[in-house]
Amino acid sequence: MTTLALTVRKVWPGSQGGAVFTGLDDSGALHRVVAAPKALHRIPLAGEHWEVEGPIRAHYKFGPQIHAEWAVPVRPQGEVLRRFLAQNPNFQQIGETRARRLWEVFGEDLPSLLDTGNNPLLADILGDKLATSLIEAWRLSRGETRAVRWLDEHKFPVSLATKALRLWGVDAAEKIAENPYRLLAIADWPLVDAAALDAGASPYSPERLVAAVEATCYRVLHDKHTVVSEGDLLAGVQTLLRCPIQTAQEAISTAEAESAVVKLSPGHWQPFGPWVMESFLRDQLRERARGEGTQTADLYWARPGDDQIGLLTTNFESREGIHLTEEQRHAVWLAMTQRCSLIMGGAGTGKTSIIRAVRHVQEASGGSILGVALAGRAAQRLREIGCQARTLAGLLGALERQEISLSGADLVVLDEASMVDLPLAYTLFRHLPPETRLLMVGDPYQLPPIGFGLVFGALVNDPSIPKVELTRIHRQAQSTGIPSVARQIRDGKLPSLPPFSGPGPGVSFIHCRVEEAQATIIETLGALGSETQLLSPIKRGLAGTEAINTSIHALRSTGQTWSGLGLGDPVIHLENDYESLVFNGTLGTVSEVLADGVQIQWDGHDHPMTFRESRREALALAYAISIHKAQGSQFRRVVIPIFTNRLLDRTLVYTALTRAEEQVVFLGDWCALEAAVKAQPAPEQRRTGMMLAADSACFESPI
Repeated sequence: MTTLALTVRKVWPGSQGGAVFTGLDDSGALHRVVAAPKALHRIPLAGEHWEVEGPIRAHYKFGPQIHAEWAVPVRPQGEVLRRFLAQNPNFQQIGETRARRLWEVFGEDLPSLLDTGNNPLLADILGDKLATSLIEAWRLSRGETRAVRWLDEHKFPVSLATKALRLWGVDAAEKIAENPYRLLAIADWPLVDAAALDAGASPYSPERLVAAVEATCYRVLHDKHTVVSEGDLLAGVQTLLRCPIQTAQEAISTAEAESAVVKLSPGHWQPFGPWVMESFLRDQLRERARGEGTQTADLYWARPGDDQIGLLTTNFESREGIHLTEEQRHAVWLAMTQRCSLIMGGAGTGKTSIIRAVRHVQEASGGSILGVALAGRAAQRLREIGCQARTLAGLLGALERQEISLSGADLVVLDEASMVDLPLAYTLFRHLPPETRLLMVGDPYQLPPIGFGLVFGALVNDPSIPKVELTRIHRQAQSTGIPSVARQIRDGKLPSLPPFSGPGPGVSFIHCRVEEAQATIIETLGALGSETQLLSPIKRGLAGTEAINTSIHALRSTGQTWSGLGLGDPVIHLENDYESLVFNGTLGTVSEVLADGVQIQWDGHDHPMTFRESRREALALAYAISIHKAQGSQFRRVVIPIFTNRLLDRTLVYTALTRAEEQVVFLGDWCALEAAVKAQPAPEQRRTGMMLAADSACFESPI
């Protein structure tokens, strides 16, 4: 086993986490380190000083390599400190000259000066502003090291250090040591409880009693609920503490006194955080439902009258050569007059046409419209119909940084609103001025949010929220047969589906065993040709996206590859890149393979973009993508493998089905498909405070 402190020179991040990097030791010798994901809490940066520990193994090409079992950023000592300050990206603007000067003046006393934050002495050389920046960066570096060491000493995965630093900053180690149960926010009860007891916590201390209640609530949130029954809460606390019911009751009372939980009603409890969020949303929605848009208009803008809205809507119909239904026209009127309204409808009911009509009326009357969607691909679709559009994260960031401001002249259209979880909805309403109108558009039968809570579904069931449900299927969509099948599936009925017979409108099914899935998929894709997207419910397994992508890539590879990507491979972007306007879920094709990267031609972009090793983790093969990633997208044809798994349910099937414009091919196990469609869908299983409020008419109706 070898232990070394190294100044990092070059880094090659792994596609599945971990990294390979080289670094210089104190003597200037170069070493190569292979670090598995579990050994790193983050990827090292060139110029940083890291301590690594692990065995040395010979590689036929690279020679001796340290296979790190443990790695942590550390503060260097002695002469190495000068190089550390000069090269570390965290200490910008120091540079070689200033670093050498600091070392010449203070020598071995430099670390203690930085530890104590002695600004006057450092400012004599650097100036006050740069000295302050250096001290703060040093504190961050020191805090990271302490947090990683504490977690490692108490047998926590070091990967938790990044989350701990995000929550508690440079004082993370001190905060954790003060009350180890704080780690329940990022780690499971057995590990946290063992560390806390080992650190001296009393088995029946108030901290441990409250922590058991919080841990039970975290499990509830993990299952996407925001409410827990009293029976489940008591049982959970008893299980964690291994205590009688009286002690569990005492734990809940103590947690309530410390505002860790809130009693909603007899028999229902709620974690404090979700209670705050849902209470705030209820208040905001009640105020918006009572108010009228005309009372809070912008100083230089007033909403058009009903006659003008009708005239502008008719003008839109004439210009576009379409005829809106009465429910669609009413939806346009709601968007223009109400401070918060909902449009809900399934595939083929014309939700996109309404957004286009609303945009026309809003802009023709002198107002502005901003489209927002959770997924980058859905935001791009809004741009394609002429809206200024951002992802929800992009909008919230811009509002937080005050890069944009909203007023009564603005209308925000939140598309695919069923995907938005409670924390995001709470954050949106916190930033949304009361006079700015909000139109939420979505399909309540699609996948529920990945995060906890259920906002759109609760508002659909609340009578006080102005809303329109679109029910008429338009002729072009109806001709494919997809909306008819979708309606039956959303109602829990599985219609008989014909066998697959090649390209052509409609929905069909291919029977096959999971062992035959990949061969059947490849054969089906070959029969359907281009403009076909494979959507899988799962990532792993024989019918998961990872195995399918690997199989098809190997089959179609031309030999020109880089880091698992070959010429002509479809790819998906996994992050939001606002500078390049390539978002999470954007699809593209590898247009050229370079010696050290690839060029990607993204859908909707005029020119290809180059990706090298530092950005490899943002790319994945996209012969098959997950149904969650596809939400908000449309494809001409889709192929959907269906086999029994814990994620499969009615909303997943419905969402995948409604991604297709013309043709859908299911393949796999008919019994698994039937069971998923007939079982209670995931949204109906979520227990939330907002659903309880809607069921009990907690929202007051507008006067």
